[in-house]
Amino acid sequence: MIKILKWIKRIFVAILGLLIIVILGLWVSFYFWNKEVIKNLPNDTKVISTDHGPIEYSLDGNSNKVILFVHGTSGSAHVSRLEALTYIDNGFSLLSVSRPGYYKTPLSSGETVKQQATLFRSLLDELGIDSVYINGASGGGPSSIQFAIDYPERCSGLILRAAVSEKIEFNSEELGVIERLFMTGFGQWLGIQIALTQLDDPEKTNMDTYVKIGMFPWEKTEVGLKNDFKQFDSLEDMQLEEIKAPTIIIHGNKDENVPFSFALKASKRIPNATLIEMEGKDHFVFFTSYADTINHEIVQFINSQEELRN
Repeated sequence: MIKILKWIKRIFVAILGLLIIVILGLWVSFYFWNKEVIKNLPNDTKVISTDHGPIEYSLDGNSNKVILFVHGTSGSAHVSRLEALTYIDNGFSLLSVSRPGYYKTPLSSGETVKQQATLFRSLLDELGIDSVYINGASGGGPSSIQFAIDYPERCSGLILRAAVSEKIEFNSEELGVIERLFMTGFGQWLGIQIALTQLDDPEKTNMDTYVKIGMFPWEKTEVGLKNDFKQFDSLEDMQLEEIKAPTIIIHGNKDENVPFSFALKASKRIPNATLIEMEGKDHFVFFTSYADTINHEIVQFINSQEELRN
């Protein structure tokens, strides 16, 4: 019996040692991967001072039909610009921003959803843009909705893509060890590497690009990410009935990150809303080839509104 216990102890120590070696190896891989991300991070955006604080942005195109792209959780102006060519080719300009807490936009420029909406309005003032079609993706939904409510004269239309539109509970105190690990830079990277193995090559490429310019380096997104969870957890009922702008809601009915029920409720409460239900699609549909279909719907929506205005 004593010999058996000794062997069990030896096996346990061996497994534990092997596990430590694997973790150290992964951490070293993450360290050098992160250094490469920092080295290659795009540096073609601008930071402008507004009466509500600085904000990182980029304006692509020369059209007076402007789409303000508000990224999700996480994200950046760099991520939004990936779609710039699509919209420019269709006669639009794309105004991309980094929300407060992300990349070069400090959290002090707008911690709450209402403050972020005001920051967007201040940016438009500085750039001399009268109105925009605001395109809120995922975690960018609340501030986009608030912008449409607070500044109807500046909002030509509202586009919600798998958008958060109501409270999402997130209690960090109840997180277990594994969950806390995935709330660190290393944990996020590790989870992403696992997720990438489940994707096809085109999707893997798109996701990898997004990660490198929208999630990392971790120190440029961590503040914004944690603030988003804080804001979603304390989000009060949004007065969706007050939205005057024509609205299009695009949401997959298999979305496990932002429930499809959010889109259903929003489409019923927003007076002039059209819901496009993406059958069998999840939250990451925007990284697939189906993104072309989504962009086509958005272009059609904006063109139809422009025809009505003219």
